[in-house]
Amino acid sequence: MANFDFESVVKETKYLVLKTIGDTLIDRFDDATEDVVQEVYFRVFKSLEKGGFDGRSKLSTWIYTIAKNESLRMNEKRLREEEKAKRYLQKNKSNLFQSDENHSLLKQEWIESTLLKIPEVYQKTVRLYLSGKTMDEIANELNIKEGTVKSRLFRTKEWIRKSLPGVKNEFQES
Repeated sequence: MANFDFESVVKETKYLVLKTIGDTLIDRFDDATEDVVQEVYFRVFKSLEKGGFDGRSKLSTWIYTIAKNESLRMNEKRLREEEKAKRYLQKNKSNLFQSDENHSLLKQEWIESTLLKIPEVYQKTVRLYLSGKTMDEIANELNIKEGTVKSRLFRTKEWIRKSLPGVKNEFQES
Protein backbone atom coordinates (compact mmCIF):
# COMPACT_ATOMS: atom_id res chain seq x y z
CA MET A 1 0.00 0.00 0.00
CA ALA A 2 3.02 2.19 -0.50
CA ASN A 3 1.37 4.67 -2.89
CA PHE A 4 -1.97 4.86 -1.09
CA ASP A 5 -2.77 6.96 1.94
CA PHE A 6 -5.79 5.61 3.84
CA GLU A 7 -7.14 9.04 4.69
CA SER A 8 -6.86 10.44 1.17
CA VAL A 9 -8.41 7.35 -0.43
CA VAL A 10 -11.41 7.58 1.91
CA LYS A 11 -11.68 11.33 1.40
CA GLU A 12 -11.59 10.99 -2.40
CA THR A 13 -14.04 8.08 -2.60
CA LYS A 14 -16.46 8.45 0.32
CA TYR A 15 -19.23 10.10 -1.72
CA LEU A 16 -18.86 7.55 -4.50
CA VAL A 17 -19.04 4.69 -1.99
CA LEU A 18 -22.08 6.12 -0.17
CA LYS A 19 -23.90 6.82 -3.44
CA THR A 20 -23.16 3.35 -4.77
CA ILE A 21 -24.36 1.72 -1.57
CA GLY A 22 -27.46 3.94 -1.52
CA ASP A 23 -28.28 3.01 -5.11
CA THR A 24 -27.63 -0.71 -4.69
CA LEU A 25 -28.79 -1.56 -1.17
CA ILE A 26 -32.49 -2.45 -0.89
CA ASP A 27 -34.25 0.48 0.84
CA ARG A 28 -35.48 -1.49 3.85
CA PHE A 29 -31.87 -2.49 4.55
CA ASP A 30 -30.54 1.08 4.66
CA ASP A 31 -29.70 0.60 8.34
CA ALA A 32 -26.84 -1.62 7.13
CA THR A 33 -25.14 1.23 5.24
CA GLU A 34 -22.47 1.76 7.90
CA ASP A 35 -21.65 -1.94 7.98
CA VAL A 36 -21.32 -2.03 4.20
CA VAL A 37 -19.09 1.09 4.17
CA GLN A 38 -16.82 -0.48 6.78
CA GLU A 39 -16.64 -3.74 4.85
CA VAL A 40 -15.89 -1.87 1.60
CA TYR A 41 -12.94 0.01 3.07
CA PHE A 42 -11.75 -3.06 4.94
CA ARG A 43 -11.64 -5.01 1.67
CA VAL A 44 -10.09 -2.09 -0.22
CA PHE A 45 -7.21 -1.64 2.18
CA LYS A 46 -6.70 -5.34 2.77
CA SER A 47 -6.40 -5.74 -0.99
CA LEU A 48 -4.18 -2.66 -1.38
CA GLU A 49 -1.79 -4.03 1.24
CA LYS A 50 -1.50 -7.25 -0.73
CA GLY A 51 -1.04 -5.41 -4.03
CA GLY A 52 -4.50 -6.43 -5.25
CA PHE A 53 -5.09 -3.21 -7.18
CA ASP A 54 -3.20 -3.52 -10.45
CA GLY A 55 -3.95 -0.07 -11.87
CA ARG A 56 -5.69 -1.28 -15.04
CA SER A 57 -8.63 0.92 -14.07
CA LYS A 58 -9.00 4.05 -11.98
CA LEU A 59 -8.90 3.48 -8.24
CA SER A 60 -12.41 4.95 -7.96
CA THR A 61 -13.75 2.46 -10.53
CA TRP A 62 -12.23 -0.42 -8.60
CA ILE A 63 -13.67 0.85 -5.29
CA TYR A 64 -17.07 1.41 -6.95
CA THR A 65 -17.09 -2.27 -7.95
CA ILE A 66 -16.22 -3.36 -4.41
CA ALA A 67 -18.98 -1.10 -2.98
CA LYS A 68 -21.54 -2.47 -5.41
CA ASN A 69 -20.56 -6.08 -4.69
CA GLU A 70 -20.64 -5.56 -0.92
CA SER A 71 -24.09 -3.95 -1.19
CA LEU A 72 -25.35 -6.89 -3.23
CA ARG A 73 -23.82 -9.28 -0.70
CA MET A 74 -25.64 -7.48 2.15
CA ASN A 75 -28.92 -7.61 0.20
CA GLU A 76 -28.51 -11.37 -0.22
CA LYS A 77 -27.67 -11.84 3.45
CA ARG A 78 -30.67 -9.84 4.67
CA LEU A 79 -33.04 -11.51 2.21
CA ARG A 80 -31.87 -14.93 3.45
CA GLU A 81 -32.48 -13.82 7.06
CA GLU A 82 -35.98 -12.60 6.19
CA GLU A 83 -36.79 -15.82 4.38
CA LYS A 84 -35.54 -17.87 7.31
CA ALA A 85 -37.74 -15.88 9.72
CA LYS A 86 -40.76 -16.25 7.44
CA ARG A 87 -40.25 -20.01 7.13
CA TYR A 88 -39.92 -20.30 10.90
CA LEU A 89 -43.11 -18.35 11.46
CA GLN A 90 -45.02 -20.27 8.79
CA LYS A 91 -43.85 -23.56 10.23
CA ASN A 92 -44.92 -22.59 13.73
CA LYS A 93 -47.99 -20.53 12.87
CA SER A 94 -50.50 -23.34 13.49
CA ASN A 95 -49.22 -23.87 17.05
CA LEU A 96 -49.21 -20.24 18.08
CA PHE A 97 -52.53 -19.94 19.82
CA GLN A 98 -53.25 -23.27 21.54
CA SER A 99 -53.77 -21.68 24.97
CA ASP A 100 -53.33 -18.34 26.71
CA GLU A 101 -50.28 -19.65 28.56
CA ASN A 102 -48.82 -21.05 25.35
CA HIS A 103 -49.66 -17.82 23.57
CA SER A 104 -47.78 -15.74 26.13
CA LEU A 105 -44.72 -17.98 25.98
CA LEU A 106 -44.74 -18.12 22.18
CA LYS A 107 -45.25 -14.38 21.97
CA GLN A 108 -42.19 -13.87 24.19
CA GLU A 109 -40.14 -16.31 22.07
CA TRP A 110 -41.30 -14.57 18.91
CA ILE A 111 -40.31 -11.18 20.34
CA GLU A 112 -36.85 -12.47 21.29
CA SER A 113 -36.41 -14.11 17.89
CA THR A 114 -37.54 -10.95 16.11
CA LEU A 115 -35.29 -8.74 18.23
CA LEU A 116 -32.29 -10.72 17.01
CA LYS A 117 -33.25 -9.90 13.43
CA ILE A 118 -33.87 -6.20 14.03
CA PRO A 119 -31.00 -3.98 12.92
CA GLU A 120 -28.56 -3.65 15.83
CA VAL A 121 -28.95 0.11 16.12
CA TYR A 122 -32.59 -0.40 17.21
CA GLN A 123 -32.26 -3.48 19.42
CA LYS A 124 -31.22 -1.76 22.64
CA THR A 125 -33.94 0.88 22.30
CA VAL A 126 -36.61 -1.78 21.78
CA ARG A 127 -35.36 -3.93 24.66
CA LEU A 128 -35.49 -0.95 27.02
CA TYR A 129 -38.97 -0.07 25.80
CA LEU A 130 -40.20 -3.64 26.26
CA SER A 131 -38.75 -3.68 29.76
CA GLY A 132 -41.20 -0.91 30.67
CA LYS A 133 -38.98 2.15 30.57
CA THR A 134 -40.44 5.47 29.49
CA MET A 135 -39.27 7.34 26.40
CA ASP A 136 -37.48 9.84 28.64
CA GLU A 137 -35.72 7.10 30.62
CA ILE A 138 -34.60 5.38 27.41
CA ALA A 139 -33.33 8.67 25.97
CA ASN A 140 -31.34 9.37 29.15
CA GLU A 141 -29.90 5.86 29.33
CA LEU A 142 -28.81 5.84 25.69
CA ASN A 143 -27.77 9.50 25.74
CA ILE A 144 -29.99 10.34 22.78
CA LYS A 145 -32.95 12.65 22.25
CA GLU A 146 -36.47 11.47 23.02
CA GLY A 147 -37.39 12.09 19.38
CA THR A 148 -34.66 9.65 18.36
CA VAL A 149 -36.16 7.03 20.70
CA LYS A 150 -39.58 7.51 19.10
CA SER A 151 -38.06 7.39 15.62
CA ARG A 152 -36.19 4.16 16.38
CA LEU A 153 -39.32 2.51 17.77
CA PHE A 154 -41.34 3.60 14.74
CA ARG A 155 -38.67 2.35 12.34
CA THR A 156 -38.55 -0.96 14.19
CA LYS A 157 -42.32 -1.37 13.78
CA GLU A 158 -42.00 -0.53 10.09
CA TRP A 159 -39.12 -2.98 9.70
CA ILE A 160 -41.21 -5.74 11.29
CA ARG A 161 -44.20 -4.90 9.06
CA LYS A 162 -42.05 -4.99 5.92
CA SER A 163 -39.93 -7.97 6.90
CA LEU A 164 -42.65 -10.15 8.41
CA PRO A 165 -45.92 -9.10 6.74
CA GLY A 166 -47.75 -12.31 7.66
CA VAL A 167 -47.58 -11.58 11.38
CA LYS A 168 -48.26 -7.89 11.65
CA ASN A 169 -51.74 -8.36 13.12
CA GLU A 170 -51.16 -11.52 15.12
CA PHE A 171 -49.14 -9.97 17.92
CA GLN A 172 -51.03 -6.78 18.58
CA GLU A 173 -51.76 -6.03 22.20
CA SER A 174 -55.14 -7.33 23.36
